[in-house]
Order: sequence, then structure tokens, then C-alpha cells
Amino acid sequence: MQTPRIVHHGAAEGVTGSCHRLQVSEEHALLVDCGLFQGQDADHLDSLEQHRVRFPVDDVLALVVTHVHIDHIGRLPYLLAAGHRS
Repeated sequence: MQTPRIVHHGAAEGVTGSCHRLQVSEEHALLVDCGLFQGQDADHLDSLEQHRVRFPVDDVLALVVTHVHIDHIGRLPYLLAAGHRS
């Protein structure tokens, strides 16, 4: 794996659901935002399934929140449910 690199877990093809991972090494990453998908970005997803965190969280050292709109922080409870602790 080439590092550092950025992986988009949301808002890559739409506007809402901001969630981006900066993989600084194979064992360490930073997460930037963890937001909900809304409007057209959420239309194709099941209402509860869209909240699930489907990426590994065990290597995430910290979460950086850019601002507190729901499309940037709305999945924080699901991030904690997925096992993230920092």
C-alpha cells in the first residue's frame, strides 16, 4: 500500500456524507469528518443501512471535525458503535 493516501468514505461523488481517511502509514490513519448522507445522496440507500460504518476503524488515531453540520458529524454514533475509540 502506498502511503500517505486519501480514501473517501463519503462525499466523493456527492455533496453530503463527508467522510475522508488520511492513511499516513499501514497502521495509522486520521479520519476527517463522519457525516450523514442526505437528500439525493441518500435516495439510493436504505435509511438505516446508510449510517453503518463499513470501513476499518482500528487504525484510526483521531477524528478531525471540520464543522458540526449533520452531513459532517451525523455518523459519529455509528463510528463509536463500529468500535472507534480515541
